[in-house]
Amino acid sequence: MKSIVRFISRNKFLHLFLAVVTVGAGLNEVAETILSDVMSGKVHGGHGVVSVGLWHLCKSLSEIIEGSDYAKEAMNG
Repeated sequence: MKSIVRFISRNKFLHLFLAVVTVGAGLNEVAETILSDVMSGKVHGGHGVVSVGLWHLCKSLSEIIEGSDYAKEAMNG
Protein backbone atom coordinates (compact mmCIF):
# COMPACT_ATOMS: atom_id res chain seq x y z
CA MET A 1 0.00 0.00 0.00
CA LYS A 2 2.85 2.34 0.84
CA SER A 3 4.40 1.88 -2.61
CA ILE A 4 1.08 2.66 -4.31
CA VAL A 5 0.72 5.90 -2.35
CA ARG A 6 4.31 6.87 -3.20
CA PHE A 7 3.74 6.14 -6.88
CA ILE A 8 0.60 8.25 -6.99
CA SER A 9 2.13 11.14 -5.06
CA ARG A 10 5.26 11.24 -7.26
CA ASN A 11 3.70 10.65 -10.67
CA LYS A 12 3.99 13.99 -12.44
CA PHE A 13 1.85 12.98 -15.40
CA LEU A 14 -0.97 11.88 -13.12
CA HIS A 15 -0.81 15.29 -11.46
CA LEU A 16 -0.95 16.93 -14.88
CA PHE A 17 -3.97 14.82 -15.81
CA LEU A 18 -5.74 15.72 -12.56
CA ALA A 19 -5.01 19.41 -13.15
CA VAL A 20 -6.53 19.27 -16.63
CA VAL A 21 -9.59 17.44 -15.32
CA THR A 22 -10.00 19.99 -12.50
CA VAL A 23 -9.73 22.96 -14.86
CA GLY A 24 -12.16 21.30 -17.28
CA ALA A 25 -14.69 20.57 -14.53
CA GLY A 26 -14.44 24.10 -13.20
CA LEU A 27 -14.80 25.67 -16.63
CA ASN A 28 -17.76 23.44 -17.34
CA GLU A 29 -19.37 24.80 -14.17
CA VAL A 30 -18.75 28.49 -14.90
CA ALA A 31 -18.31 28.65 -18.68
CA GLU A 32 -21.45 30.62 -19.44
CA THR A 33 -21.12 33.21 -16.69
CA ILE A 34 -17.43 33.56 -15.85
CA LEU A 35 -16.94 37.08 -17.23
CA SER A 36 -20.13 38.51 -15.78
CA ASP A 37 -19.51 36.79 -12.43
CA VAL A 38 -16.00 38.18 -12.12
CA MET A 39 -17.04 41.67 -13.22
CA SER A 40 -19.95 41.77 -10.76
CA GLY A 41 -17.96 40.16 -7.94
CA LYS A 42 -20.22 37.12 -7.71
CA VAL A 43 -17.45 34.57 -7.23
CA HIS A 44 -18.50 31.07 -6.17
CA GLY A 45 -17.07 27.57 -5.81
CA GLY A 46 -16.76 26.90 -9.53
CA HIS A 47 -14.35 29.80 -9.86
CA GLY A 48 -12.30 28.35 -7.02
CA VAL A 49 -12.13 24.99 -8.77
CA VAL A 50 -10.79 26.70 -11.91
CA SER A 51 -8.22 28.58 -9.82
CA VAL A 52 -7.04 25.47 -8.00
CA GLY A 53 -6.86 23.59 -11.29
CA LEU A 54 -4.79 26.32 -12.93
CA TRP A 55 -2.45 26.45 -9.93
CA HIS A 56 -2.02 22.67 -10.03
CA LEU A 57 -1.51 22.78 -13.80
CA CYS A 58 1.29 25.35 -13.48
CA LYS A 59 2.91 23.38 -10.67
CA SER A 60 2.70 20.11 -12.61
CA LEU A 61 4.15 21.61 -15.76
CA SER A 62 7.03 23.19 -13.85
CA GLU A 63 7.86 19.83 -12.23
CA ILE A 64 7.81 18.07 -15.59
CA ILE A 65 10.03 20.73 -17.17
CA GLU A 66 12.44 20.59 -14.22
CA GLY A 67 12.61 16.81 -14.48
CA SER A 68 13.29 16.97 -18.20
CA ASP A 69 16.08 19.51 -17.58
CA TYR A 70 17.70 17.12 -15.09
CA ALA A 71 17.37 14.26 -17.57
CA LYS A 72 18.93 16.38 -20.32
CA GLU A 73 21.87 17.30 -18.05
CA ALA A 74 22.40 13.66 -17.12
CA MET A 75 22.44 12.58 -20.76
CA ASN A 76 24.86 15.35 -21.79
CA GLY A 77 27.17 15.19 -19.01
